[in-house]
Amino acid sequence: MAKKKIVIVGAGFAGVSVTRLLAKNLKNDAEITVIDKHDFQTSMTQLHEVAASRVEADAVQYHLNRTIGKFNNVKVVKESLVELDKANKKVITDKNSYDYDYLVVSMGGEPNDFGVPGVNEYGFTLWSLEDALKIKAHLKEMVQAAAKEADSEKRKKLLTFSVAGSGFTGIEMAGELIDWRKKASKKYGIPESEFTINIVEMMPTIMNILDRSLADKALVYLQNKNINVLVNHGITAVAQDHITVNVGGRDEEKVVKEIPGNTLIWTTGVQGNTEAEACQLSETERGHRLQANEYMEAIGEENHGIYVAGDVSGYIVPENGRPTPQIVEAAEQTGSTAAKNIIADIKGGEKTKFVGNYRGTLVSIGSGYAVGTVGKTKLSGFSATFMKHMVYLVYTFEIRSGHYFFKYINDQLFHKGAI
Repeated sequence: MAKKKIVIVGAGFAGVSVTRLLAKNLKNDAEITVIDKHDFQTSMTQLHEVAASRVEADAVQYHLNRTIGKFNNVKVVKESLVELDKANKKVITDKNSYDYDYLVVSMGGEPNDFGVPGVNEYGFTLWSLEDALKIKAHLKEMVQAAAKEADSEKRKKLLTFSVAGSGFTGIEMAGELIDWRKKASKKYGIPESEFTINIVEMMPTIMNILDRSLADKALVYLQNKNINVLVNHGITAVAQDHITVNVGGRDEEKVVKEIPGNTLIWTTGVQGNTEAEACQLSETERGHRLQANEYMEAIGEENHGIYVAGDVSGYIVPENGRPTPQIVEAAEQTGSTAAKNIIADIKGGEKTKFVGNYRGTLVSIGSGYAVGTVGKTKLSGFSATFMKHMVYLVYTFEIRSGHYFFKYINDQLFHKGAI
C-alpha cells in the first residue's frame, strides 16, 4: 500500500503534538510534511521573558529539526501558506506545492485589537518572537532617552509603561517589568520611583480566568511592587504619547481621561490566525477561528481529510457553548485528537472525540513569584514558581530533547539576558 501523504501547516504546540503522534504511530504508513514560516517552534508562554530581558531570544526557540525533524518520516520546510487547492488536494506555498491525503491546519492565533484606533500604529503586541524583540528594543530606547532627558514631563512619559489586559500574558508581562525596572534603574542611574507601570483592565477585577483567591493574592503582590492596577478602565484609543480610556463600571457614568506614556503593550485578546483564510474553510462568527467538529475535522470537509487544531480551531465545547480555550494544553489536546483520528482512518479503528482535560494554570509575576493551580491544589509564591519551571522541563521530556532540558536550566540560572 502506498504511503499516505500528510501535510501539517503550522508548527506551534498543536502542530508539534500532531506531528510527534503521527510520526511514532505511522512509521511505515505515512510521509509527513510540516510547513511553517519559521524553522523553530516558539515557546509562546515565555515571550515576556525575552521582552523584558530576562533571557535571550534563543531561550524560547525549539528548532524543529531537533524536535520533529529527527523522525525519518518527517520533513520540515520553511515556507508560507498561499492557497489550499481542495479540489486537487494540494497545499500551495510561496515556494512549492504539496499533495496531501490528510491535512492538519494548526496555524495558531494572533492578537485581536477589537478595532481600537491606534493599537496597530502605536501599541506593541506580544504574540511572536519578533514582537518580543521589538518590545525589548523599545524599552531600552525609552530608558536610554529618559536618562538624558531634562524635561520632567517628557521624562515621565518615557518612563511610563502600560500593559493592556490582565489575562495571563498581561500579568506575566507586567510582572516581568518589575524585574526589568530594577535592572534598568541600576544600569542607567534612574530611581525606581520614577518608573510607572500600569495594568489597564476593562473589567472590575483582574485575572478573571483564575481562582478568585489566587487572583487577589496576585493583586496584592502587584500593588506591593508599586504596580498601578487600573480596573474599570476601557481603552478607547492609543496615541504615540498617551492612551485614552473610559473609566467606570457598567452601572457608572463613564469618565474619559488620558494616561500619558510612550509605551503600550497590548495583550487583551486573541483570534485565529487570519493567514488561515487562505484555506477557505468555514469560520466561527467571531474570532477568525476555523469551525471544527468533535473529531477536529473541519466543518464542511468531513471525510475529506482536513483537520484543524490549536488556537485556530473553533470547536464549540457542548458543556459551555464556548470554543476551546486558547491555551497550550488545549492546543496539544486538539492536536492529539486530530492525530488519533488520522491514525484510526489509516489503520482502522474508532474515532476519538475531543475531551478537554486541563491539569492546571500557572502564572508567573516576575522571576520570583507566581500563582496558580495544579489539579485542585492552589499554589502561590515559591511553590508556584517551582512548578512553573517544572512544566517547561517536562515539556523538554515530551519532545525528547536533553539539549533543551539543560539549555532551559542554563538560561534560567546562569545565562541572563542583557538590558
